[in-house]
Amino acid sequence: MEVRKVVVGVLATNCYVVINKALAVIIDPGAQARKILKAADGLDVRAVLLTHAHEDHTGALEAVAAATGAPVFVGAGDLERAAAAAGEATATAFDHGARWEGGDMIFDVIATPGHTPGSICYYADGVLYSGDTLFAGGIGRTDLPGGSEAAIFASIRDRLFVLSQETVVLPGHGPATSIGAEIRDNRFFSATGA
Repeated sequence: MEVRKVVVGVLATNCYVVINKALAVIIDPGAQARKILKAADGLDVRAVLLTHAHEDHTGALEAVAAATGAPVFVGAGDLERAAAAAGEATATAFDHGARWEGGDMIFDVIATPGHTPGSICYYADGVLYSGDTLFAGGIGRTDLPGGSEAAIFASIRDRLFVLSQETVVLPGHGPATSIGAEIRDNRFFSATGA
């Protein structure tokens, strides 16, 4: 699969257009709908996948969903907020262990509460789209409403750090990393022993 990273908005949110042949999904359309749609031009967008429903990840959701006609998917704990941001588009909740399939694309859903109650990550072909759960050298904020430091540590330790160390991590902000690099070097885990 080909991945096009589109950095959008004042918080430099990473939106990803994931492509297999002429099919695509868009992950976290945070702002600048035209820029995102240009990256997906000529593709059959089958879904908009949200890692969580904070505005910096959903700011262009309504426009992108309307332009593509694609359904919207989000973690169950963030469904109400995502549905409000989706406008006329249908928003559907994912639970842990769910799977989205379209053509030859398969995304496994890993629930990772902590940044928000409904935070989820998507895993496909050795790549983890981690949203604001896991960053290169960091983790998502837990001081916003619905956040939980204990939950995010458990999510990362029990559900992400069990993946292959070669797994590429494409986060919601900042550069790519890998599971192995974060196990070794992530200061939040080495400093806390979590």
